[in-house]
This record gives sequence, C-alpha cells and structure tokens, in this order.
Amino acid sequence: MGLANLLTSSELIQVSVDGIGTVDLNWIGYAISWIFNLVSDFPGAIAVGVIIFTLILKTVVLPLDIYSRVKMKKQSLLMESMRPEMEKLQKQYANDKNMYSQKVMELQRANGYNPLGACLPTIVSLVIFMVVFSAFSQYSQYANLTAYNGMTKSYSDAVYEYVQTEDEQGDEYFLVAAVEDGLNNPQQFTPKRDENGRFTDGEGKEIDIYGYYVDYDRFGTFYKKYAADHEGAAELPADWAELGEDEKNKFVSDFVRLGAREAAANYYLSHKPQTSLLWIGNVWYPDSMLNKEVPDFSGFRSAIQRAAGSIDSNYEESYNEVTFNLSKQKNTYNGYFVLIVLAIGFMFLQQFISMRAQKAANELSSVDGQAAATNKMMMVMMPIIFGIFSFFYSAAFSIYMIVNTVYSLISTLIINKVVSVRFEKNSEKKERAKLQGRAGRKRLK
Repeated sequence: MGLANLLTSSELIQVSVDGIGTVDLNWIGYAISWIFNLVSDFPGAIAVGVIIFTLILKTVVLPLDIYSRVKMKKQSLLMESMRPEMEKLQKQYANDKNMYSQKVMELQRANGYNPLGACLPTIVSLVIFMVVFSAFSQYSQYANLTAYNGMTKSYSDAVYEYVQTEDEQGDEYFLVAAVEDGLNNPQQFTPKRDENGRFTDGEGKEIDIYGYYVDYDRFGTFYKKYAADHEGAAELPADWAELGEDEKNKFVSDFVRLGAREAAANYYLSHKPQTSLLWIGNVWYPDSMLNKEVPDFSGFRSAIQRAAGSIDSNYEESYNEVTFNLSKQKNTYNGYFVLIVLAIGFMFLQQFISMRAQKAANELSSVDGQAAATNKMMMVMMPIIFGIFSFFYSAAFSIYMIVNTVYSLISTLIINKVVSVRFEKNSEKKERAKLQGRAGRKRLK
C-alpha cells in the first residue's frame, strides 16, 4: 500500500452483510417473470401481472373448459329429462341400491348419458392448477430472495463508497480492504474497481473482502467536513486522536452502518409500489394480520427455506442489519384477510352454481340421495381448501385463485345459458318431429 497509507489500526471492523443464493425458475416462472417485467412501471405491478397471467392462462385452456362445461350441462339436462323414469326407479328399488344402480346405468345408456364424459378435461384443468400453484409458490420465494439480495447489495454498495482502491485515494476513502492470505490471517489490500463496481485483484479476478481496516486520519478529516455539511450529524469527538481503537472503530462502524441501513431501506421502499396493493403491504406474503409487511427473521426464513434450503441462523444478524430501518414495516400488518374471504366467497358461489346446474344428477345418482349429500359436503370443503391456500400462501396466489374463479364463474354462466337454450330448441324439434310422424301415420291409416 505504500508508506503514505500506513494505518494505525490493527483491528478489523465488520460492516458487511450476507446475501442468500437465489433459486432457478422453471419455464412457468420465467413466463410469470416476463409478464411482471412488462408492467413493472405501474403501481401494483405484481397484482396487475398476476391478473394478466391468469387471464392469458385461462384463455389458453378455455377450449378445455368449454368442452367440459358443455358436456356437464348437457349431461345434467339429459338427467333432468330422465327424472320421471328415475324417480320411479328410486321408489321401485328403494331397498336395493345395487339393482337401482344397474337399472340407472341401463336407462342412461339408452338415452346417451355418459357420466364420465366431462372428466378428462376436468382432470387436465386440475393438473394445470396444481402446476401453476407450484410455480407461484416457487416464484414467491424467488421474489422474496431477490428483494432481500437487492437490499444486501444496496447495503454493501453504500459501504463500498468508502473503500480505497488503487485510483481512489481521497479523504472520503477511509476503509481499507482486508483479504485472507490463505493462512486464515487477514491482510491489507488495495483492490481495483471494475465497471460493474466489483473489487478485483487487478487481473480481473473478483476478491472476497473479509473485513476493513480504518485509516483514522483520513476518517477524521473526512468526517469533519461531513458533519459541517449535514445538520444533525454527531460531532467528531474533540479527542479523536487520543481515543482507543475500540472507540474509534465503533464510531466509524456506526457511521458507515447509518448510510448502509438507509440505502437498504431505500431499495425496499423504491420497490414497494410494485409489490404492494391497496391494503396489502407485500403481495408475496399472505393477506393476513398474522403476517407483517416485513417479517422477522423466523418468518423470512420460513417463507424462503423451501427454495433456498435450510437457512443458517447466522444469517439472522445480517437480516436484522439489512432491515434495521424498516421497523415500521416490521410492525405493520401485511393484510386484513380480505383476499382470503374473497377466495372463499367466490369459490362457494361457484360451487353453489355448479350444484344448481347438476341438481338432477345429484338427486338421482343414488337411490338414497347420498350423492347429493356428498356434493353438498364438497360445496363446503372446496371453499375451505381455497381459504387454507390463501391463508398460508402469498397474496399474489390468492389473486390468481380469485381471478381464476371469477373467470370460470362467468364462463360457466354463459355456457350453461347457451347450452340450455340449444337443448330446449333441439328438444322442441324432436317433439315436433314425433308429432309430425304420428300425424303422418294417422293419415296413412
């Protein structure tokens, strides 16, 4: 380093924070990311992106939905047309379930009814839902990791502003990098800084900084100017030169951390408009009063450990340091269960409409009405399952489920109406044809 830069410090200060490795996305994750990037400049960008993604996906699989719902509605109407005969069978075989089932199958075959006709598209739709569920779960963890790593980078960049390099030797560069010498002994090193802001050894190889030594003389000169220009800044102790290393290092590290914490918080706040939505602080966490906008380390680790693996407890110190200036967000509810209630409500409405559409099938499929009871139970269970998903997974996924359900609800109502009208017209044509046939036979006689 040269005699001019000899340091009076023999102890390192540690003002660095640790990032956490991110996760690899699958193709659905990249599709989600691409859509989010398209709308990243809008407030509530993530929520808008989720809505766009859901509408695109539902439109792509719409032919399957149409086929499935048309089949289901036709089968329901056929079942309704067989009601008089099936009600007779119910009375006739009230005490013989097996015989009732056999007679019903014969009647259904004779009328072209196939209870399995709509199953395959429904199964495909269920598989798609589970795949998207997995992708959203992975992406929410990816998003949380990316946000945290962005904050750690901002924190570190704020520290790097004070690190001496070969071509930066002014008073404001009072930190000197310490690197390992291969024997677990840190040594002073003056790196170069490349165009990306990385520290290198002069040959392009990035170096790993172990900690920092402090050039106290430079810091004293720098800080006097800084305090004069920044109202409210603490004054440099009058006996700075006489203070011990521990006291000096604490003063320096407190000052460096002050700017670094602010930089990390500013990164979070600058991205908050994209990840927030009305009452929700961060859509990558559940819309729940049991969650905070910025969770504590335990909540953060729980949210990302499925993607990043087991997170060492040593990360807690770094996490608390990076989020130090976000105490307000750490004490703010992330939501108020609104999306959870909406997810349950819309799913209940969809199940209710579906049951109404399948009323005949539910009432007549079994001799004792057991099928109707089972379907009523499903009408309750499905909304509860959706509520559990919304409770434990991100608000972004809750938005997906709500939009998905509303889309399905609207398309179901339209399809049911169209199929009902066409079925009635076809029934009227068949009835007219029968009447005309009877009239013709009478004339022949």
